[in-house]
Amino acid sequence: MMIFANAMGCDYTRYAPMCIKVEDGFITQITDDLRAMSDVELHEVIDVDSKLLMPSFIDCNVYPKGRVLSRKTLTSLSQKALRGGYGTLLLLPDTTPVIDSEAIVELVRSVDTDLSVHILPSIKPVFWDKDMLKLTDIGKLYDNKARGIYFQSDIEGNLILRIAQYAKMLKTPLICFAQNTSLAQGVINQGAFATKLGLPTMHHKAQSIEVAKMCEMLLAQDVDVLFSAIGSPRCLEIIHAYKKQGLRAYTEVSLHHLILNETICDDYNTAGKLNPPLLSESMRQEFANLLCEGYIDVLTSLQCANFNSQKDQVFELASFGIDSVAYGFALAYDKIFKPYNLSLSMLSKLCSYNPAQILGLDSGSLEVGKRADFLIVDLHQHTHISDNFSPYYGVDLESKVVMMYRDSQLYEIS
Repeated sequence: MMIFANAMGCDYTRYAPMCIKVEDGFITQITDDLRAMSDVELHEVIDVDSKLLMPSFIDCNVYPKGRVLSRKTLTSLSQKALRGGYGTLLLLPDTTPVIDSEAIVELVRSVDTDLSVHILPSIKPVFWDKDMLKLTDIGKLYDNKARGIYFQSDIEGNLILRIAQYAKMLKTPLICFAQNTSLAQGVINQGAFATKLGLPTMHHKAQSIEVAKMCEMLLAQDVDVLFSAIGSPRCLEIIHAYKKQGLRAYTEVSLHHLILNETICDDYNTAGKLNPPLLSESMRQEFANLLCEGYIDVLTSLQCANFNSQKDQVFELASFGIDSVAYGFALAYDKIFKPYNLSLSMLSKLCSYNPAQILGLDSGSLEVGKRADFLIVDLHQHTHISDNFSPYYGVDLESKVVMMYRDSQLYEIS
């Protein structure tokens, strides 16, 4: 039993001085002053010393290193996430092995019990049987506590509708990566910069045509859908228009598409090779404007680390992906909250509250009765990025996560 005293608390509704009492892993009392707190003498008091206390971040778009599913890769992922302020990660199912059976879901859940951060498996709804794509046993995977049904949009339409029926019946969200594979065979965004480098491109409509298709198919289906890793401002506009018609949709954009532009790939720098690809500066600014106008619901670190040997290749052969979850909070605070003049409450909504609502988690806000799952940040310290395969290599970011509290445990982060 603990009391976190003298904190500057912030969630999606407010930013104010707080003292928070935690018992059996849940928030039981919140006051603005320790003197107003009951039974103080029965609790261990942690003096937060005016540091920032927020609900832990939740990321709905994460892969283990090399997309290899093992105790070692999940443990490493958990340790990185803790340093970055993340309390829960949704593991996408396109791993090796694929998360499409009860045994693999059980493996992830078994490893999760020993981790400092919750890693939740999502459901892979289809598998190849000879030359035919068929549905997995979605119901059994859900019963084994997998969260969300993740699929790519360019599969047979009838399968998509059947997957949506399962989502409706099970009351679990769809998570859709909308991209036309035939138009996304390149390695960089279509435009003048790609022409300068002489690299094969992804068509600028590779996502938007699939987003439009999925919006039309899911309209009036009575399901929630998270559009994963949106890489085009036009996609946000299409989804926004359908939301006005009643589509229950959420949009997810990576931190990097709001911070970086395609020129980070100059001189064939593979650190900036992402899928979806980074955009021109004018399109990045469009993303920034749409964020401020409320078109974006969720932010992701787009964590998809790979072995350095897979990045240290010629651009066309190098792997897609970035290893950024270990500095997710600092990146969001320094490069999005400050320059875009967002409120900390809005940042908490994008990174904690909305993801918790989508996944049906009993966290994401600072309220009595909610699970105590929060981070403590020293805004006067810095986070240095020393990974020379990162596009942020050498950068000092304002703020540092110094503590995490979850599952009745306090983690001090050096």
